[in-house]
Amino acid sequence: MPFWKSIISRFFRKPTEKPFPFNRLPDVARIIIIRKMDGVEQVKLALSSKRMGQYMRIAMIRNYDYCQIKIEKDDFTIDLKHSVLPTKNEISIMGFQETTNLIGKDLKPGLNEDSSVAENAVTVLKRLQAAFPCKETGVIFIDNTPAVIKHVLDALGDLVYVSLGSTNPETEAVDLVMDSCKKGREIALDVPEMPLDYSHPNAFKFNIIYYYDARWVRLEHLFSMGEIRSVHFEKNNLKCEDLNALLKYWTTSDERMTRVLKFPITEEANIQERSLFEGLIFLKTVIGGKHVRLLANKRKQFTIYVSWTDKYFKIWTYSPNDSPPVGNEAPLDREYRILEILKIKRIWKMIWRTKRIGRTLEMRLDN
Repeated sequence: MPFWKSIISRFFRKPTEKPFPFNRLPDVARIIIIRKMDGVEQVKLALSSKRMGQYMRIAMIRNYDYCQIKIEKDDFTIDLKHSVLPTKNEISIMGFQETTNLIGKDLKPGLNEDSSVAENAVTVLKRLQAAFPCKETGVIFIDNTPAVIKHVLDALGDLVYVSLGSTNPETEAVDLVMDSCKKGREIALDVPEMPLDYSHPNAFKFNIIYYYDARWVRLEHLFSMGEIRSVHFEKNNLKCEDLNALLKYWTTSDERMTRVLKFPITEEANIQERSLFEGLIFLKTVIGGKHVRLLANKRKQFTIYVSWTDKYFKIWTYSPNDSPPVGNEAPLDREYRILEILKIKRIWKMIWRTKRIGRTLEMRLDN
């Protein structure tokens, strides 16, 4: 071979050897390469084989704070979230710095063509959780078929969040979600319409509750709340007299029913301050630049806040250990004392009325 050809061949030589197998790399080099990958690449590699998934777990490649799976009729998606962002208060929606979005059809190495969408979704999710530990898991059912819901809820018992969305569900589908109620679990019924006669004993036993169509909710449902974090409605049939009855029950309850109840005000509600607080002891004040009413209640360690605008009505229960509501940082010692004075005044007024009635009866009997 001429000399000049040998020189050129050194620079333009075609590779004749096969690439070095990834599995034959030393552990340190292999882990460094995996950690350089983005989230989607890491997931696909973990799903490429059970052995690789186990390896990534042992090597502690990464973990996630929250995993959410959305199941539709034709496909499913998985969102893996990491690094929780600070929230303004305890009922704010949680945000994350990093999110990895996965589409089921793109994860074909981990799918079984003979299985249903729900079955594949559960299988992939379990393999992901085996490779990448996840603190909390939630599921959104766009496919509200009862059989799908039952299969997923039976397979994934550690869910912290369950949601029904998109189409109007069958009563059986809603019952399956309600029956799955566990301590700490959250629920969202983000469906356009619910049966107006719907009822379930667990409807207000979840930790965080969101019901888009809450027109079926009655007072006896709200009375069943106990030590839950928050309740949020959209469509509702609550009227001023209902709220008065709820507040009366709330102020005499032995437990904190919920930390916050929030819902839109309808024209039919016709909220009038006099009717709303009839029979209640309350104090008008301004906290954090907002007008609120503080209610005297049976449990002295909690304060009940009531506020409303043209659009929304809110009830808060606040203790010194909670994040301050409505932007208030200052202690409410003065307001507590005033409420206690008003309660004592009410008691003495009742005693005075009782004595007055007794004297009137005595005078009538004497005559």
